[in-house]
Amino acid sequence: MRQTITRACSRLSRLLQRRPALEIYVPMSPTSSFLYQLRCLTHSLRRFGGAYRDAPVIASVGADRVDQGLAERMPWLAANGIELRWVPEAEFAALGLRASVAGRFKQDFRSDMVLFLDADTLIRRPLDDLVDAAHQHQALCGVIAAATPLASGRLEDADWARLFAICGLPAPRLDFEHTGWGYMLNEDRHRFCPAYFNAGVIVAPAALLTAIAPVYCDHLTRLLADMASFFDAQIAIATSICQVGAPVRALPFRFNMANNPLLEALHYKEIDHAVILHLLAEQHFRRVETFASLASLEAFLARTDLRVVSRMAQEVIQAIFPDLAAEESREIAA
Repeated sequence: MRQTITRACSRLSRLLQRRPALEIYVPMSPTSSFLYQLRCLTHSLRRFGGAYRDAPVIASVGADRVDQGLAERMPWLAANGIELRWVPEAEFAALGLRASVAGRFKQDFRSDMVLFLDADTLIRRPLDDLVDAAHQHQALCGVIAAATPLASGRLEDADWARLFAICGLPAPRLDFEHTGWGYMLNEDRHRFCPAYFNAGVIVAPAALLTAIAPVYCDHLTRLLADMASFFDAQIAIATSICQVGAPVRALPFRFNMANNPLLEALHYKEIDHAVILHLLAEQHFRRVETFASLASLEAFLARTDLRVVSRMAQEVIQAIFPDLAAEESREIAA
């Protein structure tokens, strides 16, 4: 009886504690497809995000020219609690699309916790456990990347020691296993990595990201100058974590559930528990065409050939589609 009372008091104490505040950052270009991805992501957050459904969403936008009138022309942004923050044109000229990714770090955060999401993600279940756990452990949390960056392009002749040396760091410990190892790659030298997270979903205390920011920008510049690989922006997170000694936690696949058939098969036990869907693979549909307009989304909903995570994404969009349609109708009428 005493143990039961103690547990009940402990639960009550946790409930009475203030839940940490959250803000969400999404990197993007100001294209129609990216804007509709952002729109769907935000509506899925408002519908399924749990205690964090009303979290502000800040889009880090990069383009050759800053379009300060974009938000005014698209009132749905403000109506859904979305703020656009443009990357300076000079930074975009220097870094290209990486500038909008890096721009997320260089913010004056206003909340306890920060969630970085790619635009091609959807919220399927409440974010409460994800954010609360990261806050409790005061750690940078993410899902380890499916595959090594060392198996493609200019990085094929490199190793982790080489990448870390570019950033002035000693060879790292390889404490984590790639989440796609054994299916996507099966060479032993590509099995383990440092805290190399898929950047599509990263959650961390704001203070920790603020500490990482200057290091991250420096490392990204070095990696770009030396390697200029597709993975520079993601690798720079791993090197920055090491330099500042940031605590980290590897999350289960449910928090970054990719619509990749190989990963779906490997992590089949996580499928029913998926919290965040990541539409990074294009075996089932192409994002640019699918998210081009309300009409293309409606056509996506009519498809009967989708499987597993892509089917889950269809279900999420089906749930929010009436709100999307009503929102667009109001805009046309106005």
